[in-house]
Amino acid sequence: MTDVQRVAVVTGGASGIGLGIVRHLAEEGWAVIAVDYNPDACLAARKTLAALADRVRILEGDVGTPEGARLGVDAAVKAYDRLDLLVNNAALHPLETIDHHDLHSWRETFRVNVDGMLLCCQAALAPMRRQKKGVIVNMGSISGTVSYAGGAAYAASKAAIAQFTKVLALEAGPFGITVNCIAPGTIRHRPGSQGESAAHIPIGRAGTPLDVARLVSYLASDAASYMTGAVITLDGGATAGRARVSKKKS
Repeated sequence: MTDVQRVAVVTGGASGIGLGIVRHLAEEGWAVIAVDYNPDACLAARKTLAALADRVRILEGDVGTPEGARLGVDAAVKAYDRLDLLVNNAALHPLETIDHHDLHSWRETFRVNVDGMLLCCQAALAPMRRQKKGVIVNMGSISGTVSYAGGAAYAASKAAIAQFTKVLALEAGPFGITVNCIAPGTIRHRPGSQGESAAHIPIGRAGTPLDVARLVSYLASDAASYMTGAVITLDGGATAGRARVSKKKS
């Protein structure tokens, strides 16, 4: 990988929002190491990002394990002797009603979404403390506050991520490390999905991975150096409130 000034690790970086973040950061000049458990997605991402191969490295690993969580951080430190940004994006999203929720899928959701975030943060804190500077962005969801039937495990894990972010911000702040959480709403990344209805979104469209990536980029910039412990809603106004249109007087 080429010589760069800034180095990022993105988990779940081979598809969807994660892939969008990896692409955007690399285009901005970052060296990016993506970690993803899906080998097919990793292969496809390497092809998709071939033009950025000098800045992007995609590794197969399960961040819900200590070994997988250290994979990206160790690679960054070995190649560049630094880590400037960690984006905890990897997540599972089962859809099961509570009365029939499979205990294995419940535990797997927390193992990847919450345990994986904890393990990756633990791995990243050592080099960031040594540098006396670093940025951690945890990917939450509006589901952490506005739930939906069938999404118990995912919603509960995202609520946990929001609170974890605040605690880590308190603990990491004295070392020059900022920690924030992005809570996206509807983000469509599959081909053709942007044409689907977005009637519930005030600005009239669903979000894209690039919308999320731009916010990640801002949080990693000096412009956001005073911002930490925040949970930032990114949903086009979908959870702002209920639109109320008054009747015209005749």
